[in-house]
Amino acid sequence: MSQSSPNPQDSRPRHLEEVAIGVASRILFGNSKRGWRRVARGLTITSLLLVVFSAASFIGADQYCSRPDFCGTCHIMDPYYKSWSQDVHGAKVGARCVDCHYAPGERMTFHAKFKGLSQVASYFSGRYGTARPRAHVNDSSCLTSRCHGAGDFLNKTFVIGEERMEPRVIGNVTTQVERTPTVHYNHGKHLKVDGRVAEVRSDIEKVEARLKAALPRELFENVRAASESTLPVDEQKAIMQKALGSAGTDSIRADANELMRGQHSLTRLLQLSGLNCAGCHTYDGSGKHHLTVYKEACFTCHFTNQEFNTGTGECLKCHEPPVRQVAVHSPAGTPDMDGIMMDHCDIVARRIDCASCHRDLVQGSSAVTLEQCTHCHDQDKFLGEFSTRTATTVQMYHRVHEDGDRARCSDCHGVLQHRLADPMHVGSSASLLRPVVNDCQHCHPKHHLEQVDLLLGIGGAGVARAMPSAMFESRINCQACHTKVAVDNKGDELEKATQVSCVACHSSDYEKLFQQWRAEIQSELREAEAALARVHQQRDKLQKEGRAIPSCVQEAVDNAEQNIRLISSGNGVHNRKYTVLLLDMSTRQLDDALMEMAVK
Repeated sequence: MSQSSPNPQDSRPRHLEEVAIGVASRILFGNSKRGWRRVARGLTITSLLLVVFSAASFIGADQYCSRPDFCGTCHIMDPYYKSWSQDVHGAKVGARCVDCHYAPGERMTFHAKFKGLSQVASYFSGRYGTARPRAHVNDSSCLTSRCHGAGDFLNKTFVIGEERMEPRVIGNVTTQVERTPTVHYNHGKHLKVDGRVAEVRSDIEKVEARLKAALPRELFENVRAASESTLPVDEQKAIMQKALGSAGTDSIRADANELMRGQHSLTRLLQLSGLNCAGCHTYDGSGKHHLTVYKEACFTCHFTNQEFNTGTGECLKCHEPPVRQVAVHSPAGTPDMDGIMMDHCDIVARRIDCASCHRDLVQGSSAVTLEQCTHCHDQDKFLGEFSTRTATTVQMYHRVHEDGDRARCSDCHGVLQHRLADPMHVGSSASLLRPVVNDCQHCHPKHHLEQVDLLLGIGGAGVARAMPSAMFESRINCQACHTKVAVDNKGDELEKATQVSCVACHSSDYEKLFQQWRAEIQSELREAEAALARVHQQRDKLQKEGRAIPSCVQEAVDNAEQNIRLISSGNGVHNRKYTVLLLDMSTRQLDDALMEMAVK
């Protein structure tokens, strides 16, 4: 097979390309290989110069952008820059913005650079500055060796506030009152809590061991669950009392209350163990300083879910008694107008409760509501545990939100105020009395408790399940029936319930039915009381004769006394079905007990 000869037209373009390359090489480099070396050397030098120039430009830009006055060129940062310039961190120490707002070693990382670029992009796109920036400062920035790393602040006591003359209006007369700081703060007490956490946990275990040994298993679990409740203290105590019922002796009740206090203390201590600097030291919106102590965070920790002047809310945990005397019982605040001088140290020495004069000092509510949670969370998996949260759940909430999400107290809690109200100043007298007016339980403990228990169908002895009133199950509340204005034995007005309320919702036949219910309950109650009296009489007779009393007798007496007391105090008409059942059962048990004693 013969080989075909190349086509002259196919070789022509290739020949021309080679010629062109050769001509260009001779023009640029001559005929020597040295030309190639010069080009390579030139390119290398140019590249090195570009690298050096780029590095110098980058370093210079980084240094320029790290200066506080560069931050101040952005108009949205103007108030922060001005407050920094007159704050101790800027005016005295000379700390730069990047020294605090980047953790040590973070500023030169890619993450930090992208963070800065994103801020620049947001600024030029118009999206930046619509809200206050959440510029978090990491604890490691505060605790560097050149700042607070030595830890000297942990053992130093700080005086909160300054001496000042404060104008107060008393009896429409303005009086200058000297105010001397009485609060001293120590970081170590709030941050060194690991030992106290271990101690409280040990105390809780000891109390639980005593209760577990003294109570049936199911009752013990109810008591432990009640101790972990996150409800206000008065409601938590009521739950604990119901959990114990009649089984609680004085020592058991004391241990149950101790368990509640222990769980409460543990929750507070665990919150402190996760506390970061930014939780209390935050931006000063007044512009006087760049950072200030957010005192409302103190109030949230000390007063939330806490009785006045007890536990973390105890006045003398933070305050020292004022050493100066103050004028009291004087319209103008001066001792020459039928007033006297009072010494707080004397009041404290005589153990007079601070609540006697200062019950108004804690104002507002810091309770967390589901609505506040939905500001950040909109999925059920984040909200499902809220309604059934316990102390353990709350501890987890604080750990996740404080450490992980860098949340502030006010993001979840309502803001509490801690200040005096002037009782003589127009408009503030209501503030002075409002806490005690709202706290009816202080003077009327367990007020209407029996009525509520009857409506819920609980509180009686011998019936295992709850039997709520049909009215209660229909969402009828107290105001539906208590509509008639009447007076009590003191002549004070009250709202009384009558059969007219029944007729308003039902037919006129209910007027007679209401009277029948009342007569039936009174008859059943008298019958149960008579049976109880017969058992008491027979038991006393046997005891005088020295004869043994059957064990069922005491049980029947205890159950009957509890049921009769509940129905007599709570008015059985609140739950007729439950009332009749309790009275019938008590009467049968008493009759059986009487027969048992007759046999003996």
